[in-house]
Amino acid sequence: MRSIILSGLVAFAAVAAISASPVSAQTTGGVSITRGGGNNNVARGAFSAADQSSTTLGGSAFGHGRSITNGGNNRNSALGAYSYAGQDNTTVGGNAYGRGRAITNGGHNSNTSGGFASSATQSTLTMGGTAYGHGRAVTNGGYNTNLAGGAFSSADQQIVTLGGTAGRHGLNSVSGGANRNAALGFGSSASQQVFTGGQ
Repeated sequence: MRSIILSGLVAFAAVAAISASPVSAQTTGGVSITRGGGNNNVARGAFSAADQSSTTLGGSAFGHGRSITNGGNNRNSALGAYSYAGQDNTTVGGNAYGRGRAITNGGHNSNTSGGFASSATQSTLTMGGTAYGHGRAVTNGGYNTNLAGGAFSSADQQIVTLGGTAGRHGLNSVSGGANRNAALGFGSSASQQVFTGGQ
């Protein structure tokens, strides 16, 4: 689990160095909304392979604003016989200054291996944003599903949720639970690693 966290933090540092201001952030007055989730990665044919990586970086909201970063609701599926599907999702919350809110949503992801002897792996890292002043930092990284449904299939899912930072007199809320892991196919295996912690 430590290697998952360290690799995720190293990846975040590299991405942050490359892209100081996320292209997908929408800023209107005191509201910054970044949408990068809702991705779908599918290996459908026999012996097919699909690999996908997505990164969502939140923006900054000033005054009594809000910084909302949505990078979850991703789907990864290996449906064909002997197929492979791999997906990596990283969501990093933005900054809210003043009495604002930094809301980071990186959960509600699905990883499924439905084909015969198929393999699906999904890694999800959600890092909360920073709320300065009397703000609130809310981080949601849970409600993920890992399912091995095909005969002799395997499904592996790693979930890391790190809470944000709330300034003086602020509130820091972290949610990374309510995950589901199931091996339903004959001879299948499903593994799920979950880590939830504050900063």
